[in-house]
Amino acid sequence: MEFVNGPPLDRMMASAQPPDKDFLLRIFRQTAAALDYAHKKGIVHRDVKPANIMIDSDGTAKVTDFGVAKIVSQTMTLTGTMMGTPSYMSPEQIQGVPEIDGRADQFSLAASVYEALTGEKPFAADYLPTLLFKVVREDFVAPQRLNPTLGPRVETVLRRAMAKQPADRYETCEEFIGVLAAACRATPDWAPMPRNTMQNMPTTGSIATPKLEPTAPATFAPVPPRRRPEPRHTVRNAIFMIAAAAAISAGAFFAIRSGAEKQIVGTENPAPEPQPKQPSTAVEPSPDASALPAPETKAAGDARAPTPAPAQKEAGATDAPGNAPPLPEPSTFELTATPPGSTAIFDNDPNLHCDTPCEIPLPPGRHTFTVNSPGYREERRIIEIPRDTGIIVNLEKSAGTVSVTSNPPGLAVSIDGKVQSRRTPAMFTVAPGRHHVEVAKGAEKRESNVEVHDGGTTDLNIDWQ
Repeated sequence: MEFVNGPPLDRMMASAQPPDKDFLLRIFRQTAAALDYAHKKGIVHRDVKPANIMIDSDGTAKVTDFGVAKIVSQTMTLTGTMMGTPSYMSPEQIQGVPEIDGRADQFSLAASVYEALTGEKPFAADYLPTLLFKVVREDFVAPQRLNPTLGPRVETVLRRAMAKQPADRYETCEEFIGVLAAACRATPDWAPMPRNTMQNMPTTGSIATPKLEPTAPATFAPVPPRRRPEPRHTVRNAIFMIAAAAAISAGAFFAIRSGAEKQIVGTENPAPEPQPKQPSTAVEPSPDASALPAPETKAAGDARAPTPAPAQKEAGATDAPGNAPPLPEPSTFELTATPPGSTAIFDNDPNLHCDTPCEIPLPPGRHTFTVNSPGYREERRIIEIPRDTGIIVNLEKSAGTVSVTSNPPGLAVSIDGKVQSRRTPAMFTVAPGRHHVEVAKGAEKRESNVEVHDGGTTDLNIDWQ
């Protein structure tokens, strides 16, 4: 391994003084040339970022850490596996696309350029699912909003280099950097921004503090010394004033309450109006006169009994549907899955489903959902609304294993009519289901049908002895 006597670009970008603009363009041009060379050899780096661009003492850029690089022509792949650093990763890497090319590295290089010019990553989030969703579905902030020295042409170049579809990007990394350099030169006074500059700047909506004009010093007349009052008198006066205020408040309260009670009693039991005297009533009382006071007493009792009724009515009015607090509104949740067309079912409710990519309204709270597609394994996720606004789910293909052994070993194997590159003993990954296996010893063949289950292993032994 070659020794590089110099720091990575990531460390230089983290310093208070960012690298010179001409130095940055030269480094990115050398990086693009190195990546294009690897792409011509069929190698995709998959993890291009400032930390993997080393700067030698002579100013030469060295692309390091090809640990996750992949030879595209190689037959062994990691289907559905996400490899790389999420902040710089291309959408096709996040989605687990099995066949990617050098334009994935171009996306990562453009993300590194964006950070070097603006001091901020193009995509950032507190949670990994949110970050991955932003890379695949959302656009980055225009670079001139973070760095006013950049012109709109720089944004146009970066948007093409970081297009969501690889076919919309530049053909090579060197072409991208060449167009970028021309766009930067269109604004001669442009300069890169230090990292995290926006975090130290006030927000747009902050209130400006008025600048006070200096005034002549004020002249104050001498104030004669005041005699400090005795603490004992101060405390005593304060206690007296508090007690007096409490007494006045209590008296006012009882007076108001007494008046209110009198008003209520007077309303419930109004005084009878004076009636003209009738001699017949006074001289000859009715035989039932003794029974009359009882109904009056009962009526008075009945009149006092429903006193709490108005309060009950008010409580009932509070519980009326019209006065109930409004229910929280649902939030739109966006789901993307690989492969497209996968079916998602939320909260085990068959009526609450959609086919990806899709948007579905969900009420606030915790939700679970499953994603299914024929030939793929089911995936289950838990989300929290409204915190989670979207997610990407990559389904793994259903697969099983056929283990073929033979005596003698080293025999050719064919599965479903296709000759395999490995000879016995060997293990082969196949889709679940029934498969036809042939083992050949010269011109002689042995055939067998095997049943393979998802995640299982089926053993087949052929013995010629």
